[in-house]
Amino acid sequence: MKSFVKHIIFKFALKFFMGLGRILGKKQLITVSSFLGSLLYSLSWKRKNVAFDNLKIAFEQQYKESELKKVLKKFIQEIILTALEIAFIVKKKEKLAQWAKVSGIEHLDEALKKRKGIIALSAHLGNIPVMLAWLAEKGYPVAVLFKEGKYLPEGFLYNLIKSYKIYPIPFRSDREVPKEIISALNKNMIVFILADQARPGIYAKFFGKYVQCQKGAFVIAQRKGSPLVPIFIVRGENGHEIKIYPEIELQKQVEILIEKYNCLLEELIRKYPEQYYWFHRRFKRMRVH
Repeated sequence: MKSFVKHIIFKFALKFFMGLGRILGKKQLITVSSFLGSLLYSLSWKRKNVAFDNLKIAFEQQYKESELKKVLKKFIQEIILTALEIAFIVKKKEKLAQWAKVSGIEHLDEALKKRKGIIALSAHLGNIPVMLAWLAEKGYPVAVLFKEGKYLPEGFLYNLIKSYKIYPIPFRSDREVPKEIISALNKNMIVFILADQARPGIYAKFFGKYVQCQKGAFVIAQRKGSPLVPIFIVRGENGHEIKIYPEIELQKQVEILIEKYNCLLEELIRKYPEQYYWFHRRFKRMRVH
């Protein structure tokens, strides 16, 4: 019964946001997201509490609780704004050229010359669909590992990804996915993997805590010799900024590769705390080192 109710809520929310994307102008997106985000912040719900607990763990030495509540509110507003932007772009069939600027594109071009594909290490930070679609629109061979939303209509993300000429790699199982990733790398594609979720794999340092980190992307890169290129997107003062970093030099120790990635991600999160997806239970399993 609980799952059925959530499915109905998600279905309604999807129609609601797509409807707003159709009728709102670009300049109205911020105003509407601010209002809806403030409304959601005022309510009590489970994931909001999860996000606040995560913020307290990550920033326990940096912010007071009152300051963290402001970050939480801005985070919820940011989530709404991201959803409205995606709906707006889809419904208005917007070109992405004016939506983002990029720095470090030369790192991507150099890595592609190696003809071994690229594992693009990204995270649940900023408006990820804008980043993927922007690069695909520029002619880059983009692929992305993703998981369909549990309560979204069947095939929703798959069809949306394909519509932007991005190669979709649905997560099916830990056994099947590496084969599809390797297949895309063999075609010299840029395979985006959001490597920041807690999954059984290895413990590495993140915000001063030793947390579970997935190692699949790093192990595949080691075996294939494919460049590991960190790529993130954030919302700056003048719009979205795609940040492409120099490739992480491959090493035998996976822990070192993961912590280099974690270090870059943490630096961005500290600068843009409201833009990280705090709903994930990122600190669920921590280990005393």
